Amino acid sequence: MKKVFTEILSLLLAACLLCAGFTACSDPVPPSSGTEPGVETPGGENPGGTQNPGGENPAKKEKLSVPVVVIGQDGVAVWNAIEYAMYYIYVIDGGGEQITTECSAQLSDGQSLSVKAVSGEADYSDSDFSAPLTYHKGEVPDPGHDHVDVNADGTCDKCGESVLAELSFYAVNDLHGKFIDTSTQPGLDEFTTYLKDLYADDAREEILLSSGDMWQGTVESSSNRGQLMTEWMNEVGFVSMTLGNHEYDWGADVLLPNSELAEFPFLAINVTDHGAPAAYCRPSVVVEKGGVKIGIIGAIGDCLGSISGEFSDGLSFATGDRLTALVKDEATRLRTEEGCDFIVYSIHDGGSNFSSSGINSVSNADLSYYDTALSDGFVDLVFEGHTHKQYILKDEYGVFHLQGGGENRAVSRADVSFNTVTGDFEVEPKMIQSGVYGRESIADDPVVGEIYEKYFPDEDPYTTVLGRNVSRRDEDAICNRVARLYYEKGVETWGKEYKIVLAGGYLNTRSPYNLSAGNVTYADLFSLLPFDNAIVLGKIKGSDLKKRFLNSSSYYIYATIDASEVSDGQQYYIIVDSYTSTYRWNNITEVDRLAGNVYARDLLADYIRSGEWSR
Repeated sequence: MKKVFTEILSLLLAACLLCAGFTACSDPVPPSSGTEPGVETPGGENPGGTQNPGGENPAKKEKLSVPVVVIGQDGVAVWNAIEYAMYYIYVIDGGGEQITTECSAQLSDGQSLSVKAVSGEADYSDSDFSAPLTYHKGEVPDPGHDHVDVNADGTCDKCGESVLAELSFYAVNDLHGKFIDTSTQPGLDEFTTYLKDLYADDAREEILLSSGDMWQGTVESSSNRGQLMTEWMNEVGFVSMTLGNHEYDWGADVLLPNSELAEFPFLAINVTDHGAPAAYCRPSVVVEKGGVKIGIIGAIGDCLGSISGEFSDGLSFATGDRLTALVKDEATRLRTEEGCDFIVYSIHDGGSNFSSSGINSVSNADLSYYDTALSDGFVDLVFEGHTHKQYILKDEYGVFHLQGGGENRAVSRADVSFNTVTGDFEVEPKMIQSGVYGRESIADDPVVGEIYEKYFPDEDPYTTVLGRNVSRRDEDAICNRVARLYYEKGVETWGKEYKIVLAGGYLNTRSPYNLSAGNVTYADLFSLLPFDNAIVLGKIKGSDLKKRFLNSSSYYIYATIDASEVSDGQQYYIIVDSYTSTYRWNNITEVDRLAGNVYARDLLADYIRSGEWSR
């Protein structure tokens, strides 16, 4: 009766296939005359005896792949889904054929099973039967066996163990030296504890990386050129740091000793120094977690112009198609030569106009800084930086892009569930806010204080008060005052020899962007004005003075001359910072520099000490 039912079901399925427009799935008829099948005879007949319309050879059908069968310890036989298969026929112990659209069948102790795939496409014929496989109840797989997951459900079909590696990527971008807790910034003491607690969870494998701009921005980091931050990064286990533009704020000479101090590589695939690969960075790094080999490629974005001209000489950053080609080649090398299973791209560049909530689905046109061709099989996950924006994007290829804002406001996280047998993976992106990893209920890790004490054993720049500020000062108030202080310092230093008519330059404040009322410390001023740009006496033609300064809103200035009083061909003397003087479009000739490493913040510190803002 069972055999009759199987035959009836087979006929019904065949009828359904014919109704759906499928042809029969038998093999081509063998030739009867020794001539190759499909070769037209002089009489226009086919050797198989059928007319060949149009004189064309009938296409030879391709056989479906034979299903790969694995039997688990519970007796469930599973096999992989075959492309173009409509259903499967299996035979137990040489008995009658049984039809199923599933990829599994239950066996009893001692039973054997063979399976074949039945075509659902006109261009394919049925597969052969798989070799018989027998279930032996109680048989334990060899502990050293290779895991198999033919149905891609995340468990080994032989032993039932999970074959998923649960990975968690954490990416920090644009931290800018925010090391110490203050009223305006979260520090790293609670974050350090948070990270170490994550590492203690054996259920996941954590990978911590940086997308650049880690050092410059605070007195505790900038005063030692990022060494304090690098030591902290060693402590918490960073696996890589992509270089950002502000890593060059003290020149490339600082990068080599920091790269030697770091226990992780600096990455920048597209940086050359005087035409040669830079000695302080490399294209990529490979790490292995949970049996998954991960390749991390780093690149700096199109931001060479943001680096002071005195530090960018000889530097080159490949961008556009050149950068795309470099990343494609490196991703291919990592997969084929290094055996990498998953590729992460960490780039110090990003978008500016994306929503900070949810997941933004974006088109290729939305990602002007990123070539989405890289998402077509080259990179699997992208971490970004530079623009200080917080977002999660999903591009047209389904690859996620994350940026965690900046200034220690958030950290990007991507959980990856990776099937170590099939190579398939799922990514769950999320954003961790500083209110989570920096909350007061998390105990401070003492190592943060120990590192700080190493670099500041005596005077604490966060507690030494310079003076008092009676009212809140915004960026305009601060920068206009600094421009005036530039002028006064310039006249004091060079006024007897040169007639100085203007002072100022590319002044802007950084986080927290304004100075609150109350006591002021040097650390407060350092965060607002962190750049070590020297104060310069420069010479400029009248035409450039009007175009670049007097008739422009690009710079904060203090001037003692009006544009109407300026002669185009005459030379004038001005006081600016070195960032402004080395910007080639300004056409400034440097005459002299203020000695003693005195910067904008130092002039403002002296001004506050004098009590001028306490009145």
